[in-house]
Amino acid sequence: MMNWLDSHCHINDEAFRDDLDQVLQNMVDSDVKKAMIISSYLDDYDFALKIKKEGIDFKHALGIYPGDVDDVDEDLFNEYVKRMKEDECDAIGEIGLDYHWNKENKERQKEIFKRQLLLARELDKPIIVHSRDAIQDTYDLMKEYRVRGVMHCYSDSAEMAREFVKLGYYVSIAGPVTWKNAKEPLRVIRGVPLDRLLIETDCPYLTPAPKRGTRNEPAYVVYTGKKIAEELGIDEEDFKKKINENYQMLFGL
Repeated sequence: MMNWLDSHCHINDEAFRDDLDQVLQNMVDSDVKKAMIISSYLDDYDFALKIKKEGIDFKHALGIYPGDVDDVDEDLFNEYVKRMKEDECDAIGEIGLDYHWNKENKERQKEIFKRQLLLARELDKPIIVHSRDAIQDTYDLMKEYRVRGVMHCYSDSAEMAREFVKLGYYVSIAGPVTWKNAKEPLRVIRGVPLDRLLIETDCPYLTPAPKRGTRNEPAYVVYTGKKIAEELGIDEEDFKKKINENYQMLFGL
């Protein structure tokens, strides 16, 4: 039997500091045996590298989040680059563009995104991409500076998802696909080839049903995976097998 996996989690977040051991045990109990831990800050990255649990294979990503670009000077950028070059860093992310919270610094966001795309290409490491209210600019840069990667927690249209797939990118689906109003996420999963799909929690955010309203955690990725398999009419074991293959292929494991 294949295991479940969480391709994008933040268990290095402060939200998990008080009960991290139980959260890790919940992963084991739910057969979530692989997880990519995402770090946006160097301190969080240092903490993430210390997270261990027998039976779980953790990988690590580090990237400058678009909401933080105004706080990153050249010295700090170079510190990120130094860590990204280390063998422990398996992917560059999450990086990208977010015009929802800040529309005033679009050019700065694009500059830092572009520099990290170039770095990922130089290092031959995959990218994990955040895009909110910025899908066209995100697409244009990813088309220009092609690196293997994934659209994390994809929330835009099914049509745009197919455009990213045409460029060779993966599309990762999170908890909102389980929500009652999940019309577009369901269109996305039906329009993206199975060999380009991934699942994630983005915990502690976006908790899937039936746990919605509580803090999200990696064990809950099972609800997202089961929902997608059900909607696509795919045997659960076959779906897990394909998700594992996609994860291995993307991250070069």
